[in-house]
Amino acid sequence: MTEDQTIDAVLDANYWSKATPASAAQKTNRKALPLDVKKALVAVSEKKALTAEQSGVLTSAGLGELDPKNTTWKFSEVKTVAVPVKESPVASPFAISLATARCWISTAEVQKWSFATQSFGWKRQVDWCADGTKVTSRHRDFPSVGYTDFTFHYRGASDIQANAVGGWQVRTYQSGTFEQCPWNLGCTSTYRPWIEFYLYGNSTQQIYKGV
Repeated sequence: MTEDQTIDAVLDANYWSKATPASAAQKTNRKALPLDVKKALVAVSEKKALTAEQSGVLTSAGLGELDPKNTTWKFSEVKTVAVPVKESPVASPFAISLATARCWISTAEVQKWSFATQSFGWKRQVDWCADGTKVTSRHRDFPSVGYTDFTFHYRGASDIQANAVGGWQVRTYQSGTFEQCPWNLGCTSTYRPWIEFYLYGNSTQQIYKGV
């Protein structure tokens, strides 16, 4: 087996998407990539820092967006809005104090940026209530997609992992899946942003985000 064939086998196993089969033309384009480009993609697949030469190779081949150096992750601040309850005379959810509210809407987002342009955004929202000592409700908990660049495809979200309400703490976790799909090569890198909420009976919360 030649060096080129060996690298093709490594990329087939570790880099190109299994979820989205490439067309015959895209497979041909992959095989036709110059050897130095393929070696750079192997480094990407192994999550290694690319050398300046490797970065230049990808840029020259028109594949600079596949270079991890050009990716920036942004983790938005969590937004929490208090929801009016029947006992409250306040009509506006923005006017009610979080300290005295009983229900809240919390949202968070993970964004991928490349070359100062947003690639995609993935959000989660959870609606919940607490009575001061326990979380009494987690009645809506769902993901949504913000802006998505045409080279990225959303493949859906994992099942929510959450424990039951009624105790001091509720943890709810979920991840999404995006594939990066240069049109001439088919789909390559897979990104899995995740957001995790910890909700507490005293109306406080902690949120963790990553990819």
